[in-house]
Amino acid sequence: MTSSTLAPARPAVPSATRGAAHGALAVVAGLASGGLTSFAQTYLTLPGVAALANAVSPWLVLPFLAGATARSRRGGALLGLLACLAQVPGYYLTASLRGYPASLPWVLVWAVLGVVGGAVAGLAGQSWWRGDGRERGRGAAVLVAVWLAEAVVQYGVVLRYTAEAVTFAVVGALAFVLLGLRHRQHVLVLTWLGPALLAGRAASSRCTRSRDLTPRCPAASARVAAQRVPRCRGRGAG
Repeated sequence: MTSSTLAPARPAVPSATRGAAHGALAVVAGLASGGLTSFAQTYLTLPGVAALANAVSPWLVLPFLAGATARSRRGGALLGLLACLAQVPGYYLTASLRGYPASLPWVLVWAVLGVVGGAVAGLAGQSWWRGDGRERGRGAAVLVAVWLAEAVVQYGVVLRYTAEAVTFAVVGALAFVLLGLRHRQHVLVLTWLGPALLAGRAASSRCTRSRDLTPRCPAASARVAAQRVPRCRGRGAG
């Protein structure tokens, strides 16, 4: 008998235990991400960069990556939902501790958006990492389209903030390059990008109308307004 036959077999980790661990990690990561967003709104003040702490598409990156760790589509959607939903209390609890009171209606609005957006982003992440055949390229196209749609619709057309529009467009382009490296999906991502952009444009427009261009934190809203008014006046005068 060889040493390999005498070695005890490693016990298999039950799928339920593994799934619970992944879910717990998604929640912890979401809470941490939400808390960091509150601080980012204070310290990210440069034009074109500050919006990264007060927009929709950055919050969908973590759910996308969480979904990529799942083996099934249902698991990807669930992990994305948990990660995105956890960002809401993580953000508002941190903001409250820092002296920025939370508004319950906006907490509920972002919670609902977190459920829907998180599930979609998680499913896209799972599709990006494990999708094959005709499905390949679709998941990456979703995340790329969200960044590009927010760049064009919200910051380019609605708000007319050129620096922010360029920043989000650049991030969208980088996402296309990096995500497409997985199984060389670049061409397939492009085939899905058109439909994904239309869906992203509609979602961005709905989200913009639903929050009336109001950031997550009222104090942040006042800061953003104070920063943007001079630029808007300058353009109007020009």
